[in-house]
Amino acid sequence: MQNWQITSICVNIAIFLLVILLSYILIRKLNFEQKGYKYLFVLYTIFWIPLMLLRAVTGTFENNALNDSTYLWIPLAAYGFIGIFARIFADLLGYRTKSRKSFIYFAVIVQIVTYIPIIIWPCTTTNVIQSLGVGVGASAIGTYQLLFNEQYGKSRQFLTVSILSIPPLLADFISSPIQSLVVSFCTSPSDTGEVIWDKNVMKYFWLIGLGFVLICLVMSYFVKEDRGLFQKDLQYKEKIQTKNEWIYYVLICLIGSLIAFIKFANSGAIAQLHIQKLAKFYGEEKDLVKTYYGYLSVMFSLGQLVGGLLTGLVLVKRIGKIYTVLIGSIIWIIYHILALYVVNPYGYLAVHVLNGFAYGIIYNLILGFVLMRTFNTKKITPMGVYQAVLSIGITFSNFFTSWLKKDVLLSDDKIAYFNAADTINYIIIGALIFTWLIFSYTCFIEKWEYKRLWFKKEDFVKKSI
Repeated sequence: MQNWQITSICVNIAIFLLVILLSYILIRKLNFEQKGYKYLFVLYTIFWIPLMLLRAVTGTFENNALNDSTYLWIPLAAYGFIGIFARIFADLLGYRTKSRKSFIYFAVIVQIVTYIPIIIWPCTTTNVIQSLGVGVGASAIGTYQLLFNEQYGKSRQFLTVSILSIPPLLADFISSPIQSLVVSFCTSPSDTGEVIWDKNVMKYFWLIGLGFVLICLVMSYFVKEDRGLFQKDLQYKEKIQTKNEWIYYVLICLIGSLIAFIKFANSGAIAQLHIQKLAKFYGEEKDLVKTYYGYLSVMFSLGQLVGGLLTGLVLVKRIGKIYTVLIGSIIWIIYHILALYVVNPYGYLAVHVLNGFAYGIIYNLILGFVLMRTFNTKKITPMGVYQAVLSIGITFSNFFTSWLKKDVLLSDDKIAYFNAADTINYIIIGALIFTWLIFSYTCFIEKWEYKRLWFKKEDFVKKSI
């Protein structure tokens, strides 16, 4: 075993143990009257580990291990595409069974079935299949949000959003050392100095993911769900009835889709492919890939955690929603401007924290508004429709960015690659400006609707007198 492998193992194990310790301390600090919420919190964290681990390596496996960028857009887009249908199905299944756990079981079983093929035969087809499984698993985020809110949160929707935004971040912190460690063993330098990825070693990513999924299957059995509380929290939510309320909700869904488009166009698998290209162009491919490859998502998650906490504790209370989203948008634009000029891979790794910080400011704020609302029908939830629309943004983002870069990912044409990357950044900056304008308009609708209902109430009181 080489010195760099021993160093990598020691560093990754140390970080892994540190994250586990911090996660334990955080869970001990959370407090609800009902028992069982900590267990659900732990389950949700473990549930996200294989999703974070495998979602990030899907593009690397297709582009590097299979050495094929032509079909890269298919496994990347499959992740979001399946979510368009899975989220609505989750609502219908939950209503039919009067249980949120039913879709959690379904998502776990689907992951088990879809991870096995790529372990047996790693190829493009099995990569697409596993991506569909990861997409179904990620669709369970709304189910966990609804389950937690019904069982424990009740009227505290923003508290639910804040608490359940932590497990995916913890899962990211836990999965990154694992990812970096496995990459250390599945890469090796060629005679020309380039890094070669071994697909037969990379398949162990899915074997590890399968192990975590099996743990979730066992743990899910012991989750205590009071079916009598199914949809009982609707009494605390605002029913969407008037024309303005529907316009408001549709625009919020559009904003969510745009945020998903922006996020998946510059993070995750796309960002990891980008930093690999930077490392290759600037002669640091070997060290960067083997040591720091997995920590790009950690930088994003660290920024997201700080941004989310700052939004909930300070920004919304001090400066209001419009200016909070404006600040998040400006920081996001600054990140994309820096991404145009920062071509050193370590510099890109550092500025990536701004990407997560801006996302953390905006995403939780929007999600809280959705969780506070309900439809006249109980079969489908606003959360389900919102996340289905969100998946459209993810699908289009992964398709658009991977399709635009497919001809330059395997080439050494530096100018052509940066032209494609710059085009994507310019489009994202335009999407961010458009998103803030739409959000400002939704705030105007919300304020006008509040005044209309207030005057209507005053008129009713006068007539009663």
